[in-house]
Amino acid sequence: MVNAVEVILVPTLIIIVGILLKKLKILRQEDSSLLSKLVINVCLPSLIFTNIAKANISGEMIYLPIISIGVSLICMFIAYCYSRIMSYSKVKTWSIILLLSLMNTAFIGYPVVLGVYGNEGFLYAIFYDLAIVIMLVFFGMILSTIFGGNRKQVIKDGLSFVPLWAVVFGLIFNVCNIPLGYVLDSSLTYLGQATIPLIMLSLALTLNLKSFKSYLTDTIFVSTFRLLIVPIVLYLFLVTLGFGGYLLNVSVLQSAMPTAMTVLVLAITYDLDVELVSSIVFIDTTLAVFSLPLIINFLLAF
Repeated sequence: MVNAVEVILVPTLIIIVGILLKKLKILRQEDSSLLSKLVINVCLPSLIFTNIAKANISGEMIYLPIISIGVSLICMFIAYCYSRIMSYSKVKTWSIILLLSLMNTAFIGYPVVLGVYGNEGFLYAIFYDLAIVIMLVFFGMILSTIFGGNRKQVIKDGLSFVPLWAVVFGLIFNVCNIPLGYVLDSSLTYLGQATIPLIMLSLALTLNLKSFKSYLTDTIFVSTFRLLIVPIVLYLFLVTLGFGGYLLNVSVLQSAMPTAMTVLVLAITYDLDVELVSSIVFIDTTLAVFSLPLIINFLLAF
């Protein structure tokens, strides 16, 4: 069984490597923009496409993306209300919305679910993550509309948003049962595997360790909801509706994942509060070392 603590320590180690590279001046803070462009236009689309194209769709799995999107939209509303109460700017409001609404259901969620529930549970994890991909594209389109400039440029940016086309073609290949073939499958897999390391290095380059204290209130808010309140409320809701088995357990476990690392890519791409995002993503991922084992033990007990 995969140890949840070890899974979290993997991105933490990559972040430490990035911090060292920055200290040694091998990489600079401005390099984070280039890394993010590689992720959003090459690596992330490859990861999205291969996961969707090869997913096995069956039965109750169709409920998983619906549950996942519902969780994200509710988190979006909560984050918006919090930001209004705090009188935050538009930039900071959208930063908080992204931090609370998008979960790391792939890089951390996949191995944890696989370790706890095996291959069958892993298929459920893929479908829960499918909605996160859709929400990522959704937020990218919204941010492009809000911060993208004139209308023509917004339409151009929206149509050229590569992850969107990765979703479209992934679904086409899946529904039409089109084989990827060894060369295409292997090439896209290799590119997709670079997504998380590049995001982690980008995160390390944007981290400002001196600014953690100034984001303490926002960190407590996001982490408390993301890691504890959301999965607990979702569990009670699904049990009340009569759901159980893999659908219940995988949905709750995936909803307990820390903030998605791809939030940093969106923050850099659309000039949001990058310091706030990088700080909370790092702390949230670290805190998950303690929260995920609690959620896992709770689900296994019931």
